Amino acid sequence: MLDANIRWDGLMEIHLQSITEENNEWKDTIHTYDIDALITKLNGLRQVCFDHFDNWKER
Repeated sequence: MLDANIRWDGLMEIHLQSITEENNEWKDTIHTYDIDALITKLNGLRQVCFDHFDNWKER
């Protein structure tokens, strides 16, 4: 689950929620003024996963 609060000055609070493999609830919040930089970093992380985990591409 993902939702966000976006302020007039550009600050974003992105709220992430998930269930772990152990069936525990996981919650976190990312604060950013630069959504484009965050997307660039996440795309870089995705590329690292593609490069290092052969079966990651299948998910």
